[in-house]
Amino acid sequence: MVVLVLGLMLFFYFHSDKKGVIEQVKSAESDLPVLQEISSYELFCANNEDINCWDISKQYKEKNQKKSPEVILMDTGELDEKLRQKISLIAGNGYNVNLKFNGDMHELLDKLYEEDLPDDVIDESLKENQPHLKEVTFIPPHKPVYWGKEPKVIIVIDDMGISKKRTADIISLHYPLTVAFLTYGNKLEEQIASAEKSGHEIMLHTPMEATSNIDAAPDVLTTKMSLDELAGNFEKMLNNFPKIQGINNHMGSKLTEDFERMQVIMKILKKRGMFFLDSKTSAKSRAEAAAAEEGIAYAHRHVFLDNNNDKDYVLGQLNKVEKLAHKNGYAIAIGHPKTATFAALQEWLPSLPDKGIELIHLSEAIKVLHPRFDKK
Repeated sequence: MVVLVLGLMLFFYFHSDKKGVIEQVKSAESDLPVLQEISSYELFCANNEDINCWDISKQYKEKNQKKSPEVILMDTGELDEKLRQKISLIAGNGYNVNLKFNGDMHELLDKLYEEDLPDDVIDESLKENQPHLKEVTFIPPHKPVYWGKEPKVIIVIDDMGISKKRTADIISLHYPLTVAFLTYGNKLEEQIASAEKSGHEIMLHTPMEATSNIDAAPDVLTTKMSLDELAGNFEKMLNNFPKIQGINNHMGSKLTEDFERMQVIMKILKKRGMFFLDSKTSAKSRAEAAAAEEGIAYAHRHVFLDNNNDKDYVLGQLNKVEKLAHKNGYAIAIGHPKTATFAALQEWLPSLPDKGIELIHLSEAIKVLHPRFDKK
């Protein structure tokens, strides 16, 4: 009888505890998540012991201390508060992704990368079908750039280093990709070393202020900073990436429109002998003008690959990249470590030799576009 009673007591104890955990997990999906003794964030941390999780349990036990969990948003547009809360509760600081906790993690991470980015192709050549230009003979100011017998394609993958799983997926593609790491990932040296072994070129994906009021990064460069503060913060970022040859902007639709502050960025890049890739998150970007003013190597993105997380869509964007490369000799595309992007690249990359297209690192394209860069 005693054994039976003890057994029943243990059963109800563990059953009650499990039910309490489940209720906390469900609360993460409600309109107003409630953190009590255990949160979904803490469950995430428990399932990912290598993550530097900060202790939030005391914050919510103390009545007068309230602090929202940190939300890392990668190239995102406006996210409603419910989604922000859910992401922060489940993914925490955004580092390692472990599906042991929540089956919707893939969907949530795909939304992390969304931004209202232009689908258009930026064509550097003259527009066609302009009758008034037919009788005009153009004399180019310099010899046209020669890209060799095969057109060249550059694929840049942004937002690397945050989700270890997705970063590892891209690293598993043993092709000369150019991968841009954010500044605040966990174990960056280890992830970068793996990418280099895979044949990838490394860049710094520099967090810059966006026009919309969103959390771009914990160390974002903003227009509110003084010029000296901006320069100091940018130098700190670069010091963590000693081997790279260039950078591009993470978000930055607001900062890249600020000519004076872009000049600060370009002066530092000139001092270090580096190039700038404009992600073109704003049509009003002044990055090219600032780069020309300081005399540094510059290039810009032509195509965004994955505004939609759909494999067929990404393959369609890659087809645009091919056509532009055949027309202009080269094309630069930017994508993100999304599930559909990874799947599309797995299929598309092996097809390039048969299509007569060569995949190269961005620095190789920069050397053609700016021959003096190769002599630095």
